[in-house]
Amino acid sequence: MTRHSYRFLSADHIYRDLTFVLGIFFISGPVLEALFHSSRIDTLLTTGLLTFALFEITRRPADLVIGLALGIPAAIAGVVNAATPDTPSFNVGPTVLAGLFIGFLIQRILKDVLTGSRISSEQIFGAVCAYLLIGILFSTIYGFIVLVDPGAFAVTDNLAQRLADDARPRGSGVFTYFSFVTMSTLGYGDIAPVSPAARSVAWLQAVVGQLYLAITVAALVGTHIARKNS
Repeated sequence: MTRHSYRFLSADHIYRDLTFVLGIFFISGPVLEALFHSSRIDTLLTTGLLTFALFEITRRPADLVIGLALGIPAAIAGVVNAATPDTPSFNVGPTVLAGLFIGFLIQRILKDVLTGSRISSEQIFGAVCAYLLIGILFSTIYGFIVLVDPGAFAVTDNLAQRLADDARPRGSGVFTYFSFVTMSTLGYGDIAPVSPAARSVAWLQAVVGQLYLAITVAALVGTHIARKNS
């Protein structure tokens, strides 16, 4: 790939840049919510993340068509989602579009990570990106489940009161938290899936998270050993 020296963001370091932005996404969310007390912060941050990911992924000609076809509707839907009431009729479409685009990103990143005869820094950053995006993808799925079935999750009294005070009964930040807690098989017990769909997705994510770490680490280590022996 050709380097673009006039840009701060390099086309040779797409996954490094995306990892950096994902870090900002996770850190800034709680801070901005505490400062502005807005129930739309999570949605706006997610829209910004999708827009940046669209910019990054479409800089490669092979990803241009699919990236634009999925990314532009997802970004536009995110803006619409932030500006409309928190109801299933308005939120289901944006949630589905965001999930499809994130799924495409994960597939594209893993294709790069698991191919090649040597380990590069981009592969490492790509592996981190894919893991974090898997967590975001599952948080989107949980959001979709709750839009269809508001009683899909049970929460403790303290968490229920906090959500009520924040006027954010279906805040995506809660699902992001639950998603990564589930994927790491940690579980604090403050939120739990109770509907069949939510419980099925939760155990599936726990399995996917463990398999991802095992398979990805094994593949990268195997590539390193094979290159070293050759």
